[in-house]
Amino acid sequence: MFPLSFLRVRSPARVLPVLVLSLLLLVALLPPAAAEAVNCSGCTVWDNPCFLFEQGNETAYNAAMEASFAPIAANATPAADYRNLSWTDAFISLNRLMKERYAFTQWRSVDFDALNRTWEPAIAAAEKEQDKAAYLRALKGYLFAIPDGHANMLPAYGDYGAKDADIGGGFGFALVQIDSGDVIVSYVANGSAAEKAGIAFGDMVTAWDGQEIHEAINATPYIWATKKPSTLEGIRLQQARLLTRAPVGTEATVTFTGGPAYESRSVNLTAYNDSYDSLIKSSFFLGKQINDLGVADSLNGIGPQLAPQTVTTRTLPIGYTYIQILGESYDAYPAFKAAMLSAVANKTPGVIIDFRFNSGGEDNLAACMAGWFVDIPVFFEHATMYDPGTGRTVPLTATWSKPQPVRYDGPVAMLVSPDTISSGEGVPMMLVKTGRGAVVSWYGTDGAFGINGLQAIMPLDMYILFPAGASVDENYTIQMDSNASLEGGVSPTVRVPLDRDTVARAMAGEDVQLTYATEWLKGQQGFNASAGPPLNATASQTQKAGLSPLPAILALGLFAACAMVKRRK
Repeated sequence: MFPLSFLRVRSPARVLPVLVLSLLLLVALLPPAAAEAVNCSGCTVWDNPCFLFEQGNETAYNAAMEASFAPIAANATPAADYRNLSWTDAFISLNRLMKERYAFTQWRSVDFDALNRTWEPAIAAAEKEQDKAAYLRALKGYLFAIPDGHANMLPAYGDYGAKDADIGGGFGFALVQIDSGDVIVSYVANGSAAEKAGIAFGDMVTAWDGQEIHEAINATPYIWATKKPSTLEGIRLQQARLLTRAPVGTEATVTFTGGPAYESRSVNLTAYNDSYDSLIKSSFFLGKQINDLGVADSLNGIGPQLAPQTVTTRTLPIGYTYIQILGESYDAYPAFKAAMLSAVANKTPGVIIDFRFNSGGEDNLAACMAGWFVDIPVFFEHATMYDPGTGRTVPLTATWSKPQPVRYDGPVAMLVSPDTISSGEGVPMMLVKTGRGAVVSWYGTDGAFGINGLQAIMPLDMYILFPAGASVDENYTIQMDSNASLEGGVSPTVRVPLDRDTVARAMAGEDVQLTYATEWLKGQQGFNASAGPPLNATASQTQKAGLSPLPAILALGLFAACAMVKRRK
């Protein structure tokens, strides 16, 4: 959330010092199970969060964020340090800690006793063999069993070769499930055994190793997904991508239908080292093919493939203003403000904001950004935290999006994806809540909007993060975090068709979602900013959770003093 938001910055290299300080200052806050309807009279109220960024003083901002935790500061505890325990005892302690403090246990129906029974034997077996890779896999498996993009880990010393061992091989093609439910081939590598066997773009795959294709996808582990998905939609996307990955040398029988006779055929293929080619080719939902799973540094290595800086802007040929924002870091505001002032001055007929790889950051900045589009104050969130001293959930802040003196009144189209997480989900939430524009996408956002932070350090310096607080609406109802049915996040209001045609266009290099966003803007000539749902309407699917992208090198001196962490990423 925003109070801790200075932690949720997106450019890790710059943010590490702040992250470390704030992480250490804000981590130990405990989570609410379902946000009690308690009085917020003692809350810090941010009725114009843009003021915090207009000052250009990040030190003062961090101090203000810290001060907002005053109601629970006396009871705050540092991140639990389990490094001197055995692997098994550390895991048992971690599970106990999460059972006590995790913010969404009831919301997501998490059974921590069952998780302990499932994963403690795997941890114990890894410890017995001193198998570091198996230990890491077991920890990831445990955390990925909790459908929350913020319940995750940062290994200080890499993955001990586990990722390459598990998914370093490809079969020469990629898959995607389209709107019809069919699973089709979206890419075939030139010269690959798959191509030679006759597999071609658009072929429908019906079985994998004798298992019906949807069943095979649903059974695929996805612990190596870079952005951990929180919704069923996001999980299935990653599982379809990862089905065609395996250890090098793995054999698989693929049954597919295609060709002139549209006959069903089965071919045997062997996974080979393709430098993650099929995964790169299946990242088209980000508007650009990138290496989002095979990259060595998942925190620092992905954003630069999309843009050289956190905020980039350009004027599209048709005159619309395009703004890409990779995260809500404190220093992103000046560039965003300059882009908006230019759009207003130039009377641009429409604005497109690209949040498809927004990793979150400052909740307050998300609320501020929304203030450039609304015409009356709109409630953004209460940030709540569990107070370990009282055993109660405490609302710490109340934040509003306030209309800015100069604001944009024209139509706004926002691009999102399952890689839009944490505070990055806040602006699209407000767009839906106010009816101020359209959310245009193939998929919805991640569905992780809670108040995340560093909570424990495990043996081998595995840094465990999970939400110790929640973002709730005016009625103190959790917003945006996915629920026990794996529904959450912000769904597109303009859902781009996902079919053979749009996949073919995307694979050919067209940014199909951007095309649909511009087409939507073209139809808004008579746009009325006040049309749409009442500004005080409750968003149907808005919730946040974020954990600042901490560069995986937090391991330097991260643990001093007390920890209270910001929730947005």
